[in-house]
Amino acid sequence: MSPPAVDLEEHSIDPVIERTCAECGAKLTDQEIQASLDSGGPFLCSVHAAEEVPLEEEADAGPEP
Repeated sequence: MSPPAVDLEEHSIDPVIERTCAECGAKLTDQEIQASLDSGGPFLCSVHAAEEVPLEEEADAGPEP
């Protein structure tokens, strides 16, 4: 009996988290995925990414009246 064949071809695994928004689960576009990778932040759709405010900017804004 011969050993099983070995698949030496490289395969990339695209985790589900990289294809869906962390907030609403919407399927992300290639541009949204790239923006998330570039920012190092969570994978968000453009709607939820626009709602994200860095803590530094929030602290500079001060309390709301």
